[in-house]
Amino acid sequence: MGHFKTVTLDQIIFENVSIAIDGFDPILQSVDLEVPMDQTIVILASNPMHAAHLLETLAGRKLPQGGRIIFNECPPHEVEEEIVLSNQLVGCYFENQRPSPKMTVTEIFSQTKASSALIADALEHFEITELALKKFKDLSYELQKVVLLVAATLNMPQLLTLEDPAVGISEKNLLNFLDWIQLGQRQGHLRHIFLTNNHPTAMRHLNANELYVEDGLIYLQDKEKFKKAVHF
Repeated sequence: MGHFKTVTLDQIIFENVSIAIDGFDPILQSVDLEVPMDQTIVILASNPMHAAHLLETLAGRKLPQGGRIIFNECPPHEVEEEIVLSNQLVGCYFENQRPSPKMTVTEIFSQTKASSALIADALEHFEITELALKKFKDLSYELQKVVLLVAATLNMPQLLTLEDPAVGISEKNLLNFLDWIQLGQRQGHLRHIFLTNNHPTAMRHLNANELYVEDGLIYLQDKEKFKKAVHF
């Protein structure tokens, strides 16, 4: 795996954060939270839309309705060079994101500004070198998803957010992806991973903890950690 200069992300803080979807009960209501870092967290909710919406908010793709989310003591939407924050610190995969159907796999990977060496490593690792010049629209759904999951990691971000990464792909491709994540982690990247859908293989492979979102509150799997992290 190629090497990237590390831009560190060491802290995410929610200050009086409220998150809601129109027509639904609040996802979070006036929550203060120091987000658990340097681990893999599965976000769970009785309404899966709530988990996905919180994931998008963590990734900076949606703004909270109230309060502030602070990255490294600076709110992401107040950063002058916001693109640096999103591109170098956060990698995202969401089910509703799709590139131009005419783009090739190599073009999708190149959009991340990854080196040609790292792109070659990824193609080889996932055994898709022969698909490098294939158009996205000509790939199966599973291969499309694998390509987009890999693309989310190629800028070697600190924070990785993944919506339902195990859904629709084979056990082999999932394990390859989890191995790829661990390769990045050995170099100091992909430190903080947040995902939805507690697939047992992913949970076991990444030693994941769980975070529950219910009734406007947020709960960590470990109640003691919850008491330390959340202050109402």
